[in-house]
Amino acid sequence: MVFYECLVFTKQHTHFHKLTSLMKQVSHKIVDNGGIVRSIQNHGIRKFPHRVKAKHPDFQTGQRYYEKGRYVSIYYDANPGSLKEVEKILDLNDSIVLRQSHLKVRSKLDWIAMERIDKSPYMEQVLKEEKAKEAAQELEEMAIATGVTAGDMASESMKED
Repeated sequence: MVFYECLVFTKQHTHFHKLTSLMKQVSHKIVDNGGIVRSIQNHGIRKFPHRVKAKHPDFQTGQRYYEKGRYVSIYYDANPGSLKEVEKILDLNDSIVLRQSHLKVRSKLDWIAMERIDKSPYMEQVLKEEKAKEAAQELEEMAIATGVTAGDMASESMKED
């Protein structure tokens, strides 16, 4: 299964009950197809970066262009077939949904970075810190075994350099 993020832009005056029934419908479709809904987040009403045109004018207000809308994110694991069905549900509810966008949360580049530790600056830093901890632990164990304090061993190693 693939981990998806679905970002949905809805009309700002959409009734809360319609929005929750749409999210329930999407969630049930994902679960029925063997997926897992991780979370649904309502980000509230925000201003769009540019004016958005709806497919059809609104029945109540006659408004076609929107400058504000409600942002909703759905995070879920599912197969690609479920993704198509979720898109279909959102497309059929064009009286509520203005735009939708699906993103894969993990990309192939993440896996390449995990396999090539030598190319990741973060992993290089972690490995250096682990080596430093191991060296300090070995130094401490030697000090305990010989009865010399760690400070004395550190000063002796500096004199040798």
